[in-house]
Amino acid sequence: MNIRRACLVTLTVSSLLAGAVAGAAAQDGATPVEPLPERVLFVGNSHTARNGGLEWQIENFVSAEDPVRAFEGEAMTHGGVTLAYHWQNGARDRIRTGDFDAVVLQGYLTGAETRTAEPFLEHARLLHEEVRGSGAKTVFFMTWPRGFDDWSDMTDVIEAHRTLEAELGVPVAPAAYAFQLAKAERPELELMSEDHVHASWDGAYLAAATVYATLFDHSPEGLPYSLGIEPDDAAFLQRIAWQALREWREGAALAAAG
Repeated sequence: MNIRRACLVTLTVSSLLAGAVAGAAAQDGATPVEPLPERVLFVGNSHTARNGGLEWQIENFVSAEDPVRAFEGEAMTHGGVTLAYHWQNGARDRIRTGDFDAVVLQGYLTGAETRTAEPFLEHARLLHEEVRGSGAKTVFFMTWPRGFDDWSDMTDVIEAHRTLEAELGVPVAPAAYAFQLAKAERPELELMSEDHVHASWDGAYLAAATVYATLFDHSPEGLPYSLGIEPDDAAFLQRIAWQALREWREGAALAAAG
């Protein structure tokens, strides 16, 4: 298992003032503003680990904010594994002891023997209970089915994540939906790598922008971080990430495309 950390710790006068304002609001009986997650654990497989790592990309999005704020990301990943693997190999202990504000869970619907999403759903529920017990919040990073040798299709992926969203009351970062929106508008943009499994750099940027939008409930539009891709492409993908999240929350139906 790979364990990586990306750390940006910046405490500004603005953040101190924001904390004071939130405290005053609580004392006055106003609804306090929920603080944004600062310590985040990313649990998944190569979709989380590749292209620099999701925790590194989210750090770069956060560091592009003005003013910047505190953020520390850590990842537990291993190639090709499911959430069942993480349940059995250290994720529970790390969630309990890591003092995280949020945990981003990413798996995929193997279920090769059963040809159902049940193994994914079972361990997503179990890990969510660990996250909730630790006082953190859960976010599910919805990736896409493999382009070959996969029993499941996009409909299965959607249904599984809609089930978790409704049952557990947790947010889903709909990266797979964002991919569909981007391809519908700009079919020439290559979002998948040549292996038909993993994202290209453009695709990884879109996925990270969607996770950023979901994790912080904030649009990435206008942030100067571009991962080295063309600025116009980065701006387009930022817009699509926010659009995908808004439409997903409104109950958008995704096409059953691979």
